[in-house]
Amino acid sequence: MRVFFALQPDPDILVQLADWRDRQFPGAGRPVPPANLHLTLAFVGDIEPGSLDTLGDNVVRWCDKARPQGGELAMDQSGYWHRPGIYWLGPSRWPDSLGDMAAGLRSVAARAGGKRESGGFQPHVTLFRGCREAPPAPALLPGVTFCYDRFTLFESRQGRQGVSYQPIHDWELAP
Repeated sequence: MRVFFALQPDPDILVQLADWRDRQFPGAGRPVPPANLHLTLAFVGDIEPGSLDTLGDNVVRWCDKARPQGGELAMDQSGYWHRPGIYWLGPSRWPDSLGDMAAGLRSVAARAGGKRESGGFQPHVTLFRGCREAPPAPALLPGVTFCYDRFTLFESRQGRQGVSYQPIHDWELAP
């Protein structure tokens, strides 16, 4: 099974993001379904179902030690990554605690047999995949604040209707 840790926006934020995207950029690429919009903290990758218990136990121990915190993000920056063809929305600034949480979860994932991620952390919500070129600069950013008070382990499932993300377990964050 393929899994990852992410922050899931509240349903009203999902609707706002999808509505803004669809009004600003009709036909820019393959829109990510609103239910799949999320902010990835750490990609674990393919693991055996039996390893989920080990991964969960490791997360609990890490949470007890690190005490990761909730917070909020002003989604005030858009960007385009040419190589994967991704257009995204994210914060221009974020608390150090969010970067620490992502790094901690990457480490937990690697210890449980997950993929070792390299590179920096840029919090973002992928809006489109398969963009052949950067969409034009938006006339107006959505003015959305993304509050988070928990993180979730998701399974990525491929089905007839495409990819869906199923929550497996979530953990509350300190206020």
